[in-house]
Amino acid sequence: MADQPENMINPDPASDGTPLDAVVFSHLMNAFAPFEDQPKIAVAVSGGADSMALALLAYEWCRSNGGELIAITVDHGLRADAADEAIWVGRQLQSRGIAHRILRWDGAKPQGGVQDAARKARYDLLDREIGATGVLHLLVAHHRDDQAETRIMRQNRDSGVIGRAGMSARRYLCNGRLLRPLLSVSKADLIATLRAYQQDWLEDPSNRNVRFERVRIRQASGLRGDKSAPSPSEIAERQTAEQAIASLLASTVQIAGCGIARIAYPRWQDIGPDDTNACYALYAMGHIIRVVGGADYMPAFDALASALSQLRDQDDARISLGGCVLHRRRNILLVYREVGRLDARPVPVDSVLVRHGPGQRWDNRFVLTFEPDGGGATADYGDFERFAMAPLAACDAFHTRAFRAAIGKIAPFIDHLPRAALASIPALYDKESLLSVGGLEVSSISDVLSAAGCNMAPMGAEKATGMRWRFAPPTPLWESGFKSSPKPDVLLA
Repeated sequence: MADQPENMINPDPASDGTPLDAVVFSHLMNAFAPFEDQPKIAVAVSGGADSMALALLAYEWCRSNGGELIAITVDHGLRADAADEAIWVGRQLQSRGIAHRILRWDGAKPQGGVQDAARKARYDLLDREIGATGVLHLLVAHHRDDQAETRIMRQNRDSGVIGRAGMSARRYLCNGRLLRPLLSVSKADLIATLRAYQQDWLEDPSNRNVRFERVRIRQASGLRGDKSAPSPSEIAERQTAEQAIASLLASTVQIAGCGIARIAYPRWQDIGPDDTNACYALYAMGHIIRVVGGADYMPAFDALASALSQLRDQDDARISLGGCVLHRRRNILLVYREVGRLDARPVPVDSVLVRHGPGQRWDNRFVLTFEPDGGGATADYGDFERFAMAPLAACDAFHTRAFRAAIGKIAPFIDHLPRAALASIPALYDKESLLSVGGLEVSSISDVLSAAGCNMAPMGAEKATGMRWRFAPPTPLWESGFKSSPKPDVLLA
């Protein structure tokens, strides 16, 4: 490979930007304080001007705070030059003393919606990496011009009070915080910063491809910096909305470890379609469905409004929305995954992911991990090919009253839930024998099977495997203000 990839650009000769220095960047980072002593920070670096500038500034900030920086490049594999570009980025950063890693998006790529799919894959890979390395903060290089484009895209979709304010400076991933320290900084200033460092960068050809909405908006609008920045009133409006949504969720919603939400419904009943809090209720219910269903986005507002209207009118309503069932039982509303909307085929356990990696995801809601606890669980129980993940509904014994009653004696809240709510809970099987049920953490599933007069799993097998379930939807519970039950029994407490 040449010293520089072919699509390396020499920026336009003139730049009206002002370089950022350590003092300015420190001020930007202070907005996210406090950080731990000697903070560990990760920065996503594509090689473009924005992320290269962020990596250099973040490295200086980490050094001044006695911390540690790791730069991460995701190779999506969508272009022939991508692998060479990732290597080039690593060499550039390592020459400055910055540690660098490359993550690759393997597997088949979608034919449509490529940018959205690549974005999701990128954040999934980055989130897993920071979780595996113990990093709590991931920096990304969205800047003021990106914010302006995002606001136009959201306004075109009428995305409501939260969408109108644009990207949030911080949000939560499953394993840490995603921080955007450059949202108030123009692209011109970032280019000027790289020039001050005498650092080259890459130009992604997709940034000029008019097939993508963001590129069309950029070219058509002539946006420059703060022309479409959120106003102070819009920011305040968003903050008010987020506080109201979080308050509604935190005071009424609890999610058990098996992924089932219980909502104290009376407070919702009083929110009518013309109430000033109606839009907050739409966002809140959208968050619940998104979390419980393991989805990347909430349902459309009109569908949410229709569902809330039906729930108000019928105290026994049962509605299918967003891959979930909204099941009202007078003053209680249950939200659970709709078993008919998930792939019920058994998924073989991948020993590499479960034992040595971040865990194996199931239905985009749960993660199965190997967690030997010293109580007899050993890595020697290693015939992982015999294990499979599937919903509890795949267990023949589950469909008997005796089985559900036996589980209810160990996890009492089971007795209060409809069978349909339990059917989509994940389960671990050894061939056809049931080993464990996600989120229930019963002491011995073989005791349940025995009490129900069913075929028994090997005694103690669920302990010997050392495999444990964790409810881990794409949107973490704490970002949306949910309460999470440490013990499933308190679901209906």
